[in-house]
Amino acid sequence: MKLGIYPYKTAFKSVLFIFGLLLIVVMFVYIKYMVSDLRKDSREILEMYANIYAKIGDQDISEFNFLFDEIIQKTHFPLIVTDSNGNPDTWQGIDISPNDKSEESIKKVRDLVKKMDKESNPIPVMYNNTVLQYLHYGDSQLIKSLGLLPYIQILGGGLIVLIGFIGFNNIRRSEQRFIWVGMAKETAHQLGTPISSLMGWAEILKSTTLDKEKYKNIVIEVENDIKRLHKIAKRFSLIGSPPELKKDDITESLREVISYIKKRLPQVSKDVQIIERFDEIPLLNINRGLFEWVIENLLKNSLDAIDKEKGRIVISALIDKKRKNKIYIDIEDNGKGIQKKYWRDIFKPGYSTKKRGWGLGLSLAKRIIEDYHKGSLFVEESQINEGTQMRIILSSE
Repeated sequence: MKLGIYPYKTAFKSVLFIFGLLLIVVMFVYIKYMVSDLRKDSREILEMYANIYAKIGDQDISEFNFLFDEIIQKTHFPLIVTDSNGNPDTWQGIDISPNDKSEESIKKVRDLVKKMDKESNPIPVMYNNTVLQYLHYGDSQLIKSLGLLPYIQILGGGLIVLIGFIGFNNIRRSEQRFIWVGMAKETAHQLGTPISSLMGWAEILKSTTLDKEKYKNIVIEVENDIKRLHKIAKRFSLIGSPPELKKDDITESLREVISYIKKRLPQVSKDVQIIERFDEIPLLNINRGLFEWVIENLLKNSLDAIDKEKGRIVISALIDKKRKNKIYIDIEDNGKGIQKKYWRDIFKPGYSTKKRGWGLGLSLAKRIIEDYHKGSLFVEESQINEGTQMRIILSSE
């Protein structure tokens, strides 16, 4: 049995994953574009060098050396200048000193030239259609770092997604454990009243002073409590599976729950008046057992919230005057009220301000109305020390 309180959670994780994947792809493409652009800049600098050198021609070679010393050598990419036969002449930006002309160093430079030529075609320095030199170049350290960045991002993004899924799964398992524990406690709480009542009747039945009329009344009450236990068991059996909805009279259901709550008023030691305001409501598609459970939970919450000497609960079932297919069921009390910032939180599993509450009543009520009956349940209005109005909206279509 699946007890997911928030059906949109899986969709949210999917959207989050897709968004992260798209972000990684966009960054990957953007960085690839930057790397390509930087490589293009490097080649343009060298082509400019080659063109200027070709135009210098037979002028003073010192001007060419100035160009190489002041411009080319200050670039950040590795550069090797060879003669027309591919013999290294000078270089910069590699791990070999330009002053080291040993045979071993020349061999290493030639090997680097081969690697560079595989990545980028060398640029010929020409004069009068004659190749004087070749410029061999590679990627700068910045370009190499940027080239690795997309893969680092993918790895980092993958780790974040993995950690996120592990975290989500841990939260989900913790929430499920909490819900199961809470459900067990809620079941015990629901069963407590009729069981206590049955134990009381059993003690009375042990008395030998009962007359026939009193005995008959006690048997009737015992039967009522047994029916109550059956109803509670049926309610919990419906959680987690699609309930059967059929046309039913909600005002009849409301009055039945109100009658039950009124019988409990002496037990809670509160002077509370329950006022009914019902329009002529058409038959609605509901599951009567679950619908009555919702109303019962809302009325119990109102009772718990009342801390005044004279309490009042107004329960209304009204037809929207503008939209005739919309039915409003309002439960309004003059209790402690709820701060506006908690209006949404009260429907989350585990949220409770009551010492004896398990924080599942309103969460289950919201699920029953919104998931099973395709309606809505929310706080319509609440003021501290003045009271709260809860609203259910159902459709008659």
